[in-house]
Amino acid sequence: MATAEKPERTISPTLTWAEICERHPDEWVCVVEIEYLRPNDATIVSARVVGHGSTKRAPIEPAKLWWDQYSTIGHYYTGTLRAPPPIIRVIVEDETRDDLYRG
Repeated sequence: MATAEKPERTISPTLTWAEICERHPDEWVCVVEIEYLRPNDATIVSARVVGHGSTKRAPIEPAKLWWDQYSTIGHYYTGTLRAPPPIIRVIVEDETRDDLYRG
């Protein structure tokens, strides 16, 4: 029986967020050495990629190899996240229905 291959411990050079998005379009990435635009701001100026993939879980395994070296590992999506459409429920009471259908 073949054993699963362990992910290779790789890390990118320091990249801007635009470069990360260009290299890994519409992918999930795990990043370290994150430089933010301002304190308490989620805007990333630069970082190093330690894992990436098309699913949310894909970059986690390679990133685990860096847990001993980095206390903070960010997990981000490089594309546009799309929320499901809201569920709209309309309750029409008898009186309202009668008003709608009076013609």
